[in-house]
Amino acid sequence: MAVSEALEASGVPEKGSKWPYRVVSLAWQRRLRVWHRRLAIVTAIQLLLWTVSGIYFAFVDITMVRGEPHRLAPPTQSIDLAKFDFPVTSTSQVLIKPRLPGELVVGVTDPKSGLTEWLGPDGQPVAPLTSEQAISAVSTKTDITVDVTEWVTTAAEAAEYRGRQLPLWRAYSAENPSLRVYVDPRSGDIVAIRNLAWRAWDFLWMLHIMDYDDRDDIGTWLLKLFSVMALLTAIAGIALYAMIPWRRAPKD
Repeated sequence: MAVSEALEASGVPEKGSKWPYRVVSLAWQRRLRVWHRRLAIVTAIQLLLWTVSGIYFAFVDITMVRGEPHRLAPPTQSIDLAKFDFPVTSTSQVLIKPRLPGELVVGVTDPKSGLTEWLGPDGQPVAPLTSEQAISAVSTKTDITVDVTEWVTTAAEAAEYRGRQLPLWRAYSAENPSLRVYVDPRSGDIVAIRNLAWRAWDFLWMLHIMDYDDRDDIGTWLLKLFSVMALLTAIAGIALYAMIPWRRAPKD
């Protein structure tokens, strides 16, 4: 068999061939193919998880996930500032809002620490909401009916109220405990509404960013490692595709 015929049978073009790819030795092709398979095996499951979670993020309405449709617009009311007496500095940020029907509170935020102190019109710190008042706040500010409250004081990893200042009131209905409302006992704010859609989002977000503890860190070493491995897998696949000996049909 002639050398040119042997090269052609082996899939390697002879020198000067006009086939549209660069000549690479079979040994290097085999090595690249082996590493491509190894990387693909390791990254395949994570690539599938990225795809599934990405599809969920793209198709599910984020406002529904956050429970925004349950929130009611706050009523408009006039405020007589002459009734308020509270200490502020020139750099303080002041917010006046209704905590309960007929009760206004003043939030004074220290720009240096970022902490907010909630005061009554007389300038004294307000007492935390009671369980009954927390239920009233939920019924006033959302369309959710609740009859059970729990006092939350302990932060837990991956908790659905993470990032919120404790303590909090957790309120829900005994008939539908999966729909939960978290109330700030100082300001009366509805700081979070959690439902099944949010929990599914949170679980898929954990898988997406590969942070299995707090579910908030998008710079984990696992995410960086698998991102690089996925990139190398794609590059190796493109390179192998470019090495396929596509023959050009002979011209008549």
